[in-house]
Amino acid sequence: MATTKTADTPSALPDYLRPSLDVVFVGINPGLASAARGHHYAGPGNHFWPLLHEAGLTPVPLAYEDDGQTLEHGIGLTNLVDRPSRGLADLTRPEMEAGAEPLRQKLRRFRPRVVCFNGKAIYEAFSGQRCNFGLQPERAEGAVVFVMPSTSARTAAYQRPAKLAFFRELKRIVDREAAS
Repeated sequence: MATTKTADTPSALPDYLRPSLDVVFVGINPGLASAARGHHYAGPGNHFWPLLHEAGLTPVPLAYEDDGQTLEHGIGLTNLVDRPSRGLADLTRPEMEAGAEPLRQKLRRFRPRVVCFNGKAIYEAFSGQRCNFGLQPERAEGAVVFVMPSTSARTAAYQRPAKLAFFRELKRIVDREAAS
C-alpha cells in the first residue's frame, strides 16, 4: 500500500495508491471539509461514497472515514492539486496545470487500469484540451480515461440519479478492463 502525503501542508490529504488498481479517482483538490476531517470526499452532501457502493464498485458501503479502505477494493484516490480550497473558483489555471505532471508520474508508477476524473475541469487542466463526460478516446499513461460530473453537492446541473448513471458506466468499463 502506498499512502503518501503529496504536499508539505498539514491539511493535504494522503494519496491512496498502489500498483495495478482497477480504478484511480482523481479529484480537483481537497475541499475545506475534507481537509479539516483529513479524508477524501468528506464534504456535506458529497455523493461520492454512496454512489461508489450503489454502482457496485464496492461490495459494502463506505463512508469518508473509510477512505483508506478503498485500496482493499482495487480503488485509489488522489487529487490534481493538494491545496485545500472552498472550490474550483479558488484555484488558478496555472496551479491546476502544475498538478498534471505529478499526476502523470503517479499514473506511470502505479499503472491503474482506469483513471476517473471526478469533474470535467480536472481532466481539461490535466490534458490541456476540452472534453465531454464519459469514456475518452485517449489513454493517460496507459490507463483508460473516464470523466464524470463532480460528485460535489454543489454540482447542481447533475443530480444524484444522473451521477449514478456515470458511476454505473464506470463500473462496466472497470469490469471490462479487468477481464481483458
